[in-house]
Amino acid sequence: MGLRMRQGESAGDGVLPTHGIVTATPVESPPLTRREALARERAAQAASTAIPAPEVPVAEQAEAIPPRPTADPATLTALSPAVTAEKKKPRSRVRTAQIVGQAVVITALVAGTGAFVGLSTPVDLTVDGEGSTSRTFGSTVADVLASEGIEVERGDEVSPGLDTPLSRGMDITVSTSKDLTLSLDGIESEQTTTAHTVGQALADMGIDARGATVSMGLDAALTDEAATALSVVTPKTVTVRADGETIPVEATAASVGEVLEHAGVEVSDTDFVTAPLGAPVVSGQNIDVMRTETTTEEVEETIKKKVEKKKTDSLVEGETKVEKKGKDGKRTVVYEVGTLDGEELTRVEKSEEILEEPVTEVVLVGTGDPNDPDSYEVPSDSGSTMTTEEIKEMLGGPSSPWYKIAKCESEFNPKAVNRQNNKYFGLFQFGIPTWQGVGGSGNPADASPQEQFQRAKVLQERYGWSQWECAGMVGVG
Repeated sequence: MGLRMRQGESAGDGVLPTHGIVTATPVESPPLTRREALARERAAQAASTAIPAPEVPVAEQAEAIPPRPTADPATLTALSPAVTAEKKKPRSRVRTAQIVGQAVVITALVAGTGAFVGLSTPVDLTVDGEGSTSRTFGSTVADVLASEGIEVERGDEVSPGLDTPLSRGMDITVSTSKDLTLSLDGIESEQTTTAHTVGQALADMGIDARGATVSMGLDAALTDEAATALSVVTPKTVTVRADGETIPVEATAASVGEVLEHAGVEVSDTDFVTAPLGAPVVSGQNIDVMRTETTTEEVEETIKKKVEKKKTDSLVEGETKVEKKGKDGKRTVVYEVGTLDGEELTRVEKSEEILEEPVTEVVLVGTGDPNDPDSYEVPSDSGSTMTTEEIKEMLGGPSSPWYKIAKCESEFNPKAVNRQNNKYFGLFQFGIPTWQGVGGSGNPADASPQEQFQRAKVLQERYGWSQWECAGMVGVG
């Protein structure tokens, strides 16, 4: 054939790396005629633009070459093997390379799919209640989530833990953290939950939704995209007391005002309620409604007399005497009266009319030394006409020791005389010597009740209660 086998030889316009494959190079042929060169050029152009045709045997290709009558037959004979070799070998190489390349690609695809299926780990992944199956070449739960593009944030729950090694068929659950703005019976709070639904979230927070009014369905899904506003009003049993009645109320009410509305109790601006109408309400609470009322009332009242006191040395220190008797007055008053459930709370005077003016009473207050009779003046006998009631009042009333002694000694009689020996006289049964010893003169029974009382005080100041036998009998001293 006149061919030489070379390695890495140039062929055509470039060098084909053979990587150890032996190639054949034809021996130099005689120069082509102009017609043969033109035919080859046209054939090359047609081959570069035409759609590849089915492969044709080499012998048929040779027969298809147009005759060249001007060429030398011997030249044609020598040229034919070279042309045949030049055409056949490259086509045979291209065909082989194409088949081998396709086989390599197909084998790689089949082998890659088999390797992925054989080497990856299948797991069941559930995110917020939605399940799927995933395969991964990773070794931990964290690798599975990363391959699925799932970012675990603070508050999310992952089971099993992120560092847990994978096993075939493992169940991985992710519950994302979700924000809730919860209004529970009118009280708002910010909550965070990993629950998937409204019902699960309420159960996790310990809220019994049975019979409650919920702003969303219990099966409604929760998302972590934005905070969910959720309102829950639980059923309650409340007692309302109003207008003398006790009314039990069972309702899903969030505020005091809603409870009163369920009870059919109307409240005016002037009524008093034990809790604000907008305040949250809890089960077992008592709510009292008290009615207020304002009325006017006209009454007649006494105007108390004034008492004016004057000091005087005509009386023993501590002694008093009415110099001018006073008198109470009278008036008519109009009041505005405020009541709460019938009980008076306020009374405001609106007007008055004086019916009788009061008279001021003047009282003398003694400043004389009881141990020195000369330091004060004995009152005149004008008091000898005092009534028994006036004497009792002067002595200080039933609780006074002087009242008790005078009652025992003389029964409040300033003229009394001891009937057994006729030696003791007056309210306090003075003996004449004793009477004179405290500054008295004459018979004690002739002195005024006021003087007798004053002399008795002097005697008591000097010698005590033992001067009267009755003192021990009435428990004085």
